[in-house]
Amino acid sequence: MVERTSAVLIKNGLAGMLVALIGGFMLTFKMIGGLSFSPIPIFIEYDLPGTVAGWRAVHLGMLLNGIMAIVLGMVVRLFVLRAGQASTVRWGVLIALWGNFCFYLFSMFGYNHGLTMGTNRLGEGNWAGAAAFLPAVVGAVTLIVVVIVLLRSPIKSASN
Repeated sequence: MVERTSAVLIKNGLAGMLVALIGGFMLTFKMIGGLSFSPIPIFIEYDLPGTVAGWRAVHLGMLLNGIMAIVLGMVVRLFVLRAGQASTVRWGVLIALWGNFCFYLFSMFGYNHGLTMGTNRLGEGNWAGAAAFLPAVVGAVTLIVVVIVLLRSPIKSASN
C-alpha cells in the first residue's frame, strides 16, 4: 500500500507541476496582453481572464505543491505505515494538492479573494470565492492530518 501511495503522489506531483508550467504561460499571456508564439512573429491580442497576481499564484503555488507531493511520495517509503495510514496520507496530500489548485485558480475571480465563504473586508462573497475557499480549507485540514500521521509513525530502521 505504501508503494502505491508513493507512486500516486509522485505522479500527481508531476501533474501539478505540469499545471504550474501551463500557468506560467497564462501568466506571460496576461502580462503581455495576448498570445505570443515567440520567436514566431505571431501575436494575438487577448485579455486573458484573471489577474497577473492570480496567474503568478497558480504558477508558483502549483510548482511548490507539486514538489510537496513528490517529496512526500518519496519519503512516505521511509515510514512504517498500516494500509489505512497510507491511504490517509495518499488522499490527504491529493486533496491538498488539487484543493490548492482550486484556490489559486478561483481566488483571482472571487471578490473576497476566496479567503472566506462569504463577505469579508476584501469584498463580497460569490461563487468563485466559495469555489476557492472550500477546497482549500479542506485541503489544509487534510494536510495537517497527513503531517500528524507521519509524525506519529515510526521510521523504518536501516536493517529493514
